[in-house]
Amino acid sequence: MATDTSDALENLEKELVTLARRLRGLQRTLSDEAHPDLEPAQYALLNHVEDLAPVRMADLVAALEVDKGPVSRACARLEEEGLLKRAADKTDARATLLTLTAAGKRKLASARKKRHKVIEDLLKDWSPAQVKTFATQVSKFNKLSD
Repeated sequence: MATDTSDALENLEKELVTLARRLRGLQRTLSDEAHPDLEPAQYALLNHVEDLAPVRMADLVAALEVDKGPVSRACARLEEEGLLKRAADKTDARATLLTLTAAGKRKLASARKKRHKVIEDLLKDWSPAQVKTFATQVSKFNKLSD
């Protein structure tokens, strides 16, 4: 029994590494769709801002679990590109709130449409029930570290 579990965990680890590699490739493709000069990390940052907006820089840094410097520089670049805007937090003059611009929202919507098509094409031979089960299991796995 222990060997079966060990073999299953070894196979799972191998498959997760493969999945992570494929997702990085998909992330690069989607960041190109969102904006040709946008790096994958900046695309991910835009997604986080959209999910959390309006979000304080400090809260974004905490959510991304990275240092403030790279996030601040990425936000500055995204602001220059017209995809992100900063505004003073009316409840705390020291804080900055981040939101997407209309152009940022459009770029992300376009990228999402492409992402959905890519995923749909990958899973074209799966039944709706299989897709639903997979989504449920991935969600359950993703919540393990929360």
